Order: sequence, then structure tokens, then C-alpha cells
Amino acid sequence: MRAIPLTAVMLLIACVLTGCTAKPESLRTSSANPVASRSPLVVQVTDPRPSTGAGDLLVPAALSVEVTALVLAQRDGTISQLAAQEGSRVVKGEVIAQLSGDDDLRARLRQAQLQVSQLEVEQREYGALIKVNRNELDRETLLFKQGLTSERDVERAQFKLDAAVLELEKSRVTSQSAQAKVVEVQAELERSTIRAPITGVVVHRYAKLGTNAVKNDKLFEISQLAPLEVRFQVPQTDKLGLGPGSMVGVSQLESDQVVATARIRRIDSVADAASNTIGFLAEVPSRPGLVPGVAVNVHIPRRSTGPGVWIPQTAFPAGVDLRKGSASTIFVAAGDKCAARAVWVNSISGDQVELISGLALGDRVILSPSPELKPGDSVLVKN
Repeated sequence: MRAIPLTAVMLLIACVLTGCTAKPESLRTSSANPVASRSPLVVQVTDPRPSTGAGDLLVPAALSVEVTALVLAQRDGTISQLAAQEGSRVVKGEVIAQLSGDDDLRARLRQAQLQVSQLEVEQREYGALIKVNRNELDRETLLFKQGLTSERDVERAQFKLDAAVLELEKSRVTSQSAQAKVVEVQAELERSTIRAPITGVVVHRYAKLGTNAVKNDKLFEISQLAPLEVRFQVPQTDKLGLGPGSMVGVSQLESDQVVATARIRRIDSVADAASNTIGFLAEVPSRPGLVPGVAVNVHIPRRSTGPGVWIPQTAFPAGVDLRKGSASTIFVAAGDKCAARAVWVNSISGDQVELISGLALGDRVILSPSPELKPGDSVLVKN
């Protein structure tokens, strides 16, 4: 076997060492490069135009009532009768359902009633015995005074009278306990009969005929029909002039025609900081078509100096359902950052939207905001 020349071995070792140590600067440079920061988003902006302030402010709301009752099963049982359906009008105390499976309760009631009757008979017997023993005591006392009987006979007669009185009292206490048992079983039986707790209309019926109900299961939901009330929120900048006793108009959601006039009864003592609004509660007179749960618009008389601006519909994110009297969110350019504004839509005219809250003249409204745009993002205004 031929020997490898020494020169070749030395050359191989030099190549290996050179490859292991080549260009360390490139490795350090690659690991030390920071991640490039996100570039600012290029946006277009527009300036809001002042509104003339015509018409009422429209605030979305829903009619409700003060009292709604949830009827629960008071005991376990099978629903054997259903006398009320959804939409049925009921009167307080009216039977609306019946539970079966109370045969054991009826047997216990009969037994308790028999015990009460038996104790009443015992009390009459003890009453008669007390009368006899009292007569005997009087007779023995008279004979003792005449010296015809001993003091021991008088004491014996007194003891018999006292014993009869104690037995009568004991029977009365036992009778009271038995009567309480009768009342308890009767109350348990009464729970088998489901009655309407208020006068109103059945808005939900959870019970089904023939099904088993467990105690505290929901059976019905009953709502009053009157008086109607409406709760609504108004921007704090437009609440001036509204107070208890103030009148506001109410229209159905699909129409701007006022169909009822509501009187404000209460103002919330605490404002909603998130939406910059304050709440009101008003009473609504009954009108055809106005029932609990109906969506309405509340018409607030606009102040002549009330702030309002117009902006294009393109200022709203794509897919937003713009409606009169609804709240929404738009973006503005605040310096080189993006900021969100909660706004209140009052009206829509063509491609223009009137806002009555959340935006001021001088704000730079971002048009066609990107879905990736978020508050705090860096923006570059290009107009």
C-alpha cells in the first residue's frame, strides 16, 4: 500500500481549519438584525361638515313592562292539564295548569283530618269529665266543712279534677299539631294547581302536556300588557332640556311617524361612560300595535344649537349596518396614530350620514378603513 504524501495531509488539515472559521461576521450580523418595525398604514381622511340641525334626534329602544312573572313548578309531578297557551290572556289567580301524582298527599291529608276529628271527640270527653270532677270536689268540700268526710277525700277529688284539666290541655295541644299537619298537606296539594301570579298575557309556555315536571322547572312566563314603558339612552351633550315630566315622541322602527307621546318618569343617576350617554325611562300610553318587545324609535326634540356633523358612508367599516338611531364606530387620525370614536347615527341622506355624538368639527375622519386597522396603529395621511 502506497503511503500518503506528507504534503497532501498538511493541505487537507489547512482546508478544514479555514472552513470552520470562515466569515464569522456574517453569522453575528444575521443573528443581530432586529425585526423590521411595521410600516405606517397610508390612509385618506375627510373633514366633517356641520349639520343644520333639522328634525328630531332618533334613539332606538324597545317597549317593555315593569312586571314580568316566571311561573315555576312548586313540586314534582306530571302535567295533567294545560289551560293556557302562548298568547292567552290570564287573570291573577286563574288556574293555568295542573300537576298529577298527588295520591299519597291526599291519603296523608285524610289521615290528618281523621286525627283532628278524633282529638275533638277526646276534648269533649275531657270537658265532660272535668265537669263531673268539679261537682265531686264541690260536694266533698261541703261535706268536709260539715265534718262528714275527711280532708283526704277532698284532696283526692282535687287531684282528679286537676288531672282531667291537664289531659284536656294535652289533647288541645295535640289537636293543634294535627291541624297544622292538615294545613301543611293542604298547602302541598295546592302546589299541584298552577295559578297565574299576575294579570297579563302568556308570552312563553315551557310546559308540555303529559311531561314530568321537577320542582323549580320553568312552566310559563307571563307579562303585563300595561303600563308600557321605554328605556333609552341619549348622548350627554343632548340631554339638556329633558327631565321628569318631559314629553318625547315614539314611532315604530319602520316608520318615522310618531304614534304615541311618552312622558319621562326617571333619569338614571349614573351615566354610561363607555358610550357617553345617560339613560331615561318613560311611560308610553297604550296604542294599537304597541305591545311589550316592539322595537321603536324615540324622538328627542333637537336643540337649535345642538352639535351635529355629516360624514360620508365610506367612513364606516365595510359591512356595518347603518340605521337611524343606532350606535357605531369610526376611526380618526390623531396625529400619526389611529383612534376610534363611538358615534351616534341620527339620519342618512344619500351617501351622507348625520352624527349627533362622538365626533367634532376638526376631527380627521379616515375613509374606507382597512379591516386590519386598530386603535393605536401608526397611520400616514395621504390626501
